[in-house]
Amino acid sequence: MTWISQPRTVLLATIVLATPGALQADESRPARPNIVFLFIDDMGYADPSCFGNPLVKTPNIDRLAAEGIKLTNFYVNSPICSPSRVAVTTGQYPGRWKIHSYLNTRAGNKSRGMRDYLDRAAPTTAKKLKAAGYATAHFGKWHMGGGRDVDDAPLPAAYGFDESLVAFEGLGDRLLTNPKNSSVKLGHGKIEFCQPWEKTQKYTDRAIDFIRRHKDRPFYVRLFPNDVHDPHVPWPGAEEKWKSVTDNPWEQTFFAVLEEMDKQIGRLVNEIDALGLAENTLIVFTSDNGPTDWPKYYREEGITPPGFTGPFFGRKWSLFEGGIRMPFIARWKATIPAGVTDEQSVMSGIDLSPTFCCLAGVEVPKAENLDGIDCSGVLLGTPSARAKPLFWQYGAPHAILKAGKVEYQSPSFAVRDGVWKFLVNPDGSEARLFNLSDDPGEQNNLLDQEPKRVADLFGEIGTWAEGIGFEFDQDAKPVKPAPTVAALVNNQLLRFNNRGVEVGEEGEWLFDGQAWLDLPRHMAPKVSGGKWIRIGATIAPTAANGVILAHGGDKSGYCIYLKDGKLAFATCVAWQRTVIATNEPLGEGLHQFEAFWQTDGGMQLKVGNRLVAKGRAPGALQAEPGDSIQIGADLIKPVGDYENDNPFHGSISDLFLKHAR
Repeated sequence: MTWISQPRTVLLATIVLATPGALQADESRPARPNIVFLFIDDMGYADPSCFGNPLVKTPNIDRLAAEGIKLTNFYVNSPICSPSRVAVTTGQYPGRWKIHSYLNTRAGNKSRGMRDYLDRAAPTTAKKLKAAGYATAHFGKWHMGGGRDVDDAPLPAAYGFDESLVAFEGLGDRLLTNPKNSSVKLGHGKIEFCQPWEKTQKYTDRAIDFIRRHKDRPFYVRLFPNDVHDPHVPWPGAEEKWKSVTDNPWEQTFFAVLEEMDKQIGRLVNEIDALGLAENTLIVFTSDNGPTDWPKYYREEGITPPGFTGPFFGRKWSLFEGGIRMPFIARWKATIPAGVTDEQSVMSGIDLSPTFCCLAGVEVPKAENLDGIDCSGVLLGTPSARAKPLFWQYGAPHAILKAGKVEYQSPSFAVRDGVWKFLVNPDGSEARLFNLSDDPGEQNNLLDQEPKRVADLFGEIGTWAEGIGFEFDQDAKPVKPAPTVAALVNNQLLRFNNRGVEVGEEGEWLFDGQAWLDLPRHMAPKVSGGKWIRIGATIAPTAANGVILAHGGDKSGYCIYLKDGKLAFATCVAWQRTVIATNEPLGEGLHQFEAFWQTDGGMQLKVGNRLVAKGRAPGALQAEPGDSIQIGADLIKPVGDYENDNPFHGSISDLFLKHAR
């Protein structure tokens, strides 16, 4: 059975609005169902075969779909792990808890304005269900605090879980695959070592054991496998069978891991059924974000990243549909109608907490101010139009990981309201409007055709951003994406606005003295806090003066430029400028250079791997540069001893910028 979406004017007349408390009492439905929540790590929308995987069968996941309901408009609230997990745990947008990207080291979190862990005071589903008499457990990836050098994060018990077994990105009892992992030294729980391919089996074993021990009382179990997250390490030899299916080595290992995970899900479901709990257990299956998209997957022609997004554009680390729209299945035998596909209802991760609580008969205190809405009626078979929009923020200044394919890099804010989706940067740039009913692949930007709708959605994002605490210029004017060129920043390709630069036959950038590239300030990497910085490129100048790369100004910044034919490297720290340069002009032809600014202020300049100049600045940057990153000119405050704009003439290729993270 499939419910097909109709035009919106008809849709609103034929389905109910999904609002808190929409579910009416049903005496035939079990009052306190068990809840098993399967949250997969980095699984794409079309990775299960029941959602369109063209190469791999997932019979156990497919069985859940055949015996329950599929939603095709389910969204997670971030395209990356930690905030996505916070959303499904709390029922609130993760930005409210200052978790905007993946949790890292203390320094890495601080540099992105993030906390080190989810506040123990946060509302959680497990706390509420535990207080109502449920036995609660979490087995699998945690990543909401603890790990790396964070040894003071609350244990899962603080969030309402009676038992837990996590991985290295969490504390408490945990499974580790590497004895040298920093987690070993953090304490707080028993550590068990295993091979990577054994993890999901062990997590599943624990889940089955917990269910057996609590089968006579209501339970809430979260099984969060992380083996579909790369690197994919299957059982030895398991990838061999997939070599006849695909020549892509990344897919061979991924398919083997996916097959094993499906097998473990089957073990869990079979045990629930064997215990006679199928008609009193809600099983929910989805993923935390889209499939992996590291740049390494694009280096060999004809090879693509593992994982499928079906008809959707984008992947992990992107707010396009492929990064946030996930496969979703709910099975509850004799309660949820079997074999149904709901293509109308829009549901998200923040809705799961109020939905689970409603189905369990547990009241959500109004003081918690959850962002999610109760969608229990949707799961039980009533398609519903969403009563309020969904919002997202991912990107600068909080997130540094970007999609490996440049085209998949999205603006940092998005909203979905009805069939409409709008994406934009906080300064109004790169604005895109899509009608997802007609254009689920997000290819037809309707920005110019729908000015009033654009203004309304831009205002909605601005109001939401202000409420969360995100910077957003509500006075900006949304504008279409400008032409861009990709440059390598910290091993990621970032899109620089192209202001007239031509691209040569070999991929080199051609500058005529009137063209430049620009990476807006809000998208520029954070380089302050004593970080080292390294810059390199190959240049073929046709004039004696010009800026190759500049970031910042005369208060705080760095740049590489030509002056009278000599290559110069300048840094500015608290208004103090330091310049080192070659003794002789570079001359004609190609010149490869590398500049290095060390954490102690030491500066080095190499040409053709030969050290040609060195010096010392007062230290590394302690304040962020105030300007954008510009290539081919310095348009605002000059970093070096020159006057603006000091345009570059000639070609630049193989440019990179790296800094400590």
